[in-house]
Amino acid sequence: MKRIFLPLLISTLSFHTFANDNTDVSQPKISGFYAGVGFGSFGYSEEDSWGYSNNPISAEADGNSTKVYLGYQFNKIVGIEGTYTNYGEAKAKVGNYSMKPSSISLAANLGYTFKNGIRPFGLVGMSSLDLNQSEELLTDDSGAAFKFGFGVEYTPKALGGVQFRAAYEMDMYAVEYLDYQSGSGLTTETNLYALDSLYLGASYKF
Repeated sequence: MKRIFLPLLISTLSFHTFANDNTDVSQPKISGFYAGVGFGSFGYSEEDSWGYSNNPISAEADGNSTKVYLGYQFNKIVGIEGTYTNYGEAKAKVGNYSMKPSSISLAANLGYTFKNGIRPFGLVGMSSLDLNQSEELLTDDSGAAFKFGFGVEYTPKALGGVQFRAAYEMDMYAVEYLDYQSGSGLTTETNLYALDSLYLGASYKF
């Protein structure tokens, strides 16, 4: 009996271990720290033209954006993510004014990781924004912005912790600009502005 039972027990344990190993390999990594980089387009929009009333300024985006993002995913749904974004250059349509904005943000990453490694997600948080103006026409060259975005990630099972991402993100902010109106002197006005990026990224989860 022992001669029959012992090989059967060993075979059963071996099969159980093999099955567990396969199950672990077949599942994408869920929780853990991750770090990644992204590259994409740069978009700039403004509520209205600004500058002096008799010489309004309107700018448009030129160039691409680059991103570095770090985060921690707690489970299939919740994560937290910090991002540094270097936007392209926004140039005035008339004149030499330009800005080269960058931001550092902290956001909640909310989504769901499916068994096939696909994870749709949304981002919501706050950013610290630096406009890097060529000349100080906007009185607040740096300040806070509202950060939001959405996208989808894919973690191929065969590549372990490697993740690929396609996402859209935006920093929206309000800032004052100097306005000279005839008869009223120098005044300040406030406009809403938005910096956005549609990008592709790759990261690794440790």
